[in-house]
Amino acid sequence: MELKAHLYRLENIKAIHDLAKAGIDHHVISVFLTAEGVELTTLEVTNIVNTYNALGKEKVPNKKVQALIAAKKIGQEDENLPCPV
Repeated sequence: MELKAHLYRLENIKAIHDLAKAGIDHHVISVFLTAEGVELTTLEVTNIVNTYNALGKEKVPNKKVQALIAAKKIGQEDENLPCPV
């Protein structure tokens, strides 16, 4: 997937959060985004808002982050891993 598509999605998530923060009903946000070509149900909008609000509540220790990065580098070509780190 292109980086440009990811940026559009990030901007959509920020827009959804800002609209919800302004007090607009999640169903109205869903209809608005669907009209703009982003098909989302009311439940999906609610989930995005709740997830956005949950981000940043806990900080992962730097040692764990470095360990995950190291594990990813080691296992990048390992076919035995069930999924990417």
